[in-house]
Amino acid sequence: MKKGSKLFIAFGIFAFFTSTLLILAVIGFKLECEKLTKENVITKEKLSDIKNAKVNLIAQDQALSSEERIVSIARDELGMIRNTETPAVLTISKEKVEKISNALKQKYE
Repeated sequence: MKKGSKLFIAFGIFAFFTSTLLILAVIGFKLECEKLTKENVITKEKLSDIKNAKVNLIAQDQALSSEERIVSIARDELGMIRNTETPAVLTISKEKVEKISNALKQKYE
């Protein structure tokens, strides 16, 4: 065999292996990219499910802590009644409070 033909065969084999390695690398990167994209979609779906569960829990909390529900339970199950009378208001003068305060201070000194 001539020296030129051996060099041509060696170059051909080198080019074949190099191109094969590059093609395999591209395929590997593409598969990894698809895997990561699928994982990203799954993670987004999980996040959406968690957000929906959170909204449902907030709605359930609001339903359980509503005034109508609490009043009906207090009335029906606990036998409580709502006070319709206005609360009494007590008024005390500042002088009287100061007088009592001073008397207590003197007593405990």
